[in-house]
Amino acid sequence: MLRIAQLISILFVGVFSAAAIAAIFFPGSVGAASGFNPTSDYGLTNIRTLGAPLLMMAVVTAVAAYSRKWLFLLPATMYFLFNGLTRVISLFNEQYDDVMLRGLFLTFGLFILATWVLRMFHQAEKNTA
Repeated sequence: MLRIAQLISILFVGVFSAAAIAAIFFPGSVGAASGFNPTSDYGLTNIRTLGAPLLMMAVVTAVAAYSRKWLFLLPATMYFLFNGLTRVISLFNEQYDDVMLRGLFLTFGLFILATWVLRMFHQAEKNTA
């Protein structure tokens, strides 16, 4: 089970890395995919700056996958939770749209997986102590 948890953690690293690379190098496509059209270069810069924390999350999650320390996976888990809650707020504020549900389900799916992996790492750490 611990090996599966590590593999899922590596999946999170891939998700964060792909999102960071897309935000940094292809901000226009990120904006178009999300329905946000930045009207200036500053809008594209704002999208690019989202890549930095995502890249940081990828590095911290990679450390978690390698070391099997639950504390290093906690930021990724909280990121998925807060991202999902923000999407729920947006769902009510900006009215229902089918596209929003895809992101909502994906985010909460990643949160549930991250919670499970967090638990596996925590149990493994308790068993070795």
